[in-house]
Amino acid sequence: MLNETNVKFNVSKLLEQPFLNSPLVIESHKTLIGANYFSGAQVVRFRLRLNEYDEVFTNQIEGFNDTLKATVPSLIEHHCSMGVRGGFFMRMDEGTLLGHVMEHLAIELQNLAGMNVGFGKTRETKEKGVYNIVIRFFDELAGIYAGKMAVHIINSILTHQPVSLHPIVENLIYIRENRMLGFSTQQIVNEAEQRRIPIQRLDKFNFVQLGTGCYRKVIRATLTQQTSYLAVENTDDKYLTYKMLEEMGIPVPKRILTTAVNDALTFFKNIQKPVVVKPSKGYRGKRVNVHLDAEEKIIKAFFWAQTYDEEVIVQEFVPGNTYRLLVIDGKFAAAVQLIAPFVIGDGQKTIKELIDELNANPLREYGDKGKLSKVEIDDDTLKILDIKGYNLNTILEQGKRLYLKNTGNMRLGGSSIDVTDKVHAYNRFVCERISKLLNLDVTGVDIISEDIAFSLHENQGRVIEINAAPDFRMHINPTIGNPQPVQKLFINMLFPNQTPSKIPHISITGSKGKTFLAKMLENIYSYHGEVVGCINSTGIYVNKQKLRSIDSIDSNNAAIIFKDPTVTFAITETPVESILEYGLGYRYASIGIFLNIEEKEEYYTYDHIRDLEDIAYAKSVVLEEIELDGTAILNADEPLILDAQERIDVSMAYFSLHPESKTVRDLLDKRKTVAIYDNDRIVIYADRERIVPLYLDELPYLPQNKKHYKEALTALCLCLYINGFIELDIRRSIMSIPKDFFQQEI
Repeated sequence: MLNETNVKFNVSKLLEQPFLNSPLVIESHKTLIGANYFSGAQVVRFRLRLNEYDEVFTNQIEGFNDTLKATVPSLIEHHCSMGVRGGFFMRMDEGTLLGHVMEHLAIELQNLAGMNVGFGKTRETKEKGVYNIVIRFFDELAGIYAGKMAVHIINSILTHQPVSLHPIVENLIYIRENRMLGFSTQQIVNEAEQRRIPIQRLDKFNFVQLGTGCYRKVIRATLTQQTSYLAVENTDDKYLTYKMLEEMGIPVPKRILTTAVNDALTFFKNIQKPVVVKPSKGYRGKRVNVHLDAEEKIIKAFFWAQTYDEEVIVQEFVPGNTYRLLVIDGKFAAAVQLIAPFVIGDGQKTIKELIDELNANPLREYGDKGKLSKVEIDDDTLKILDIKGYNLNTILEQGKRLYLKNTGNMRLGGSSIDVTDKVHAYNRFVCERISKLLNLDVTGVDIISEDIAFSLHENQGRVIEINAAPDFRMHINPTIGNPQPVQKLFINMLFPNQTPSKIPHISITGSKGKTFLAKMLENIYSYHGEVVGCINSTGIYVNKQKLRSIDSIDSNNAAIIFKDPTVTFAITETPVESILEYGLGYRYASIGIFLNIEEKEEYYTYDHIRDLEDIAYAKSVVLEEIELDGTAILNADEPLILDAQERIDVSMAYFSLHPESKTVRDLLDKRKTVAIYDNDRIVIYADRERIVPLYLDELPYLPQNKKHYKEALTALCLCLYINGFIELDIRRSIMSIPKDFFQQEI
């Protein structure tokens, strides 16, 4: 059964729920974590058997098209190959296979849940009636669930069973909110990816690595590895923070810290004005109550606060608007006015009905991905009502404004108005000073003031709270006003002035000689002082120390190298099996090398590989996923390898064992960079330059008895040349490799 009531439960349990898997049958599914045979990004590949619907087209199935259009009308937005709105519906009316329908449905289900993936493919396998349906995803489990539900919908229509779209989309939204990165983290990641900074998610929450190896930076939401632990601990203690700020001349509310309710009442009597009661520690306004103007209210609020923290702060209520000012790297970045969610009574509806009406606003979505968040009726909301003498069934009087939270936090349903350009210069100065006093690299300063355009001195404004990991959503996606791209400032702080974010990386593919070339490169770059992380068929190595033997085709191994902060240079052997089975384990390489291609029986165990041309296409992924300033190195003697040229967007260089071939002559005529194995030497031609980096008789112990050894040596010289080695450096580097290395059988 599907989760028709949308009862929230463990996401993994959701995937285990039975679904209608007949007459169309999903036989298996596989996640490809990186660029792969089908796509340049992560996808789920479903193996789908059409059974009796093989070669049966949608326009031949009575009522199918009309029912699907009525069930998922938003599919009209899919252009498909027609290139126009409604294009997919046109394809259905002309007649298309059900595997193609599954592809579009799985995409659209994710789109409807706010995960706009926009990519899919349907490809035949070698078995008649069985197809590979490939779907891109933002979250792996969402992609798998969407694929299963797409088949569920199709099978329901084919078997004339009712099906509801709403619970499926709700479940996908639930997956999205419980598994995808939070808004702030996702915006930081998006900005990093735009700058081609590699990303690795380190846990199921918001712990993320930006960059690779020795250049990596680790963040958790808006906390960074540079954020002081002491600073975070101090700001978590609100009373201590007040004390530190007051001692440095920052205006803060009058307050006491106590565990006794009588102290709270005495404080209230002494100041003769409303108070705020809140736990000494906490976040998102938990157990906070404001504008308490009677002893009965204070007593209720005090004991409510103590359910979170025994120590309670009682402070003067400061009238005015609530503002959040953001400081990044010691400089003012943005500001918003925050407004807690509220309803206004009409004298007819209950408070619960007013909340439902508020949440019906299409701008309000579950979670933190929308313009506004839905207001959840939680314990804090119920306590606010209780203190005011209300409950959910109370009919709120005409015109009465009732705040449902005591914070404008957008995650809790608050709204924000951008006021960045209105902030008084003195207030900016105060916030920048606070960030430095507290030693925070990213700081959210909450201020209450009648108008932030005036100095805090002028209108008795007060700093009421400091946030060590402030949310960026209110600034990037304000309810009203101009978005402030603060994620850009965050990335600038981590990687200032175009400092490197990733280590150099050479990726090698081919049928033979990969390990030989990888080990030669490892020796050479270690000789030149790099801490090399190397993955080859014999294991994972860091600084020439073997960490462990590995399954050489598992692309997840690459993460071990790129997460290591000691590694300064990466070399990875990338067999075609890893591309077919997992996808690339990295985003881009600096240099990609395609050594050679030969027939191997094991290649054809994959149901989408029919011939050597398919294998060449798969291996060429290594050449396609290269940094914009990187280089693809191709074997010019292999026509199937040269076919990849049309798919490569970076500089290309070539090597050959046949100096007199027409291909080589054509490349030289075009002034391409070419390395040639020429009898007793290796020669590199680059535009008008000709160098001889290696005379083979100088190194008689070099293996030259096998073709793949010659290819690896020639590619090695070319790779070093591209990386800036001059003629003599190349020779010396190769001679630095121990002689016994070449006597090993690799």
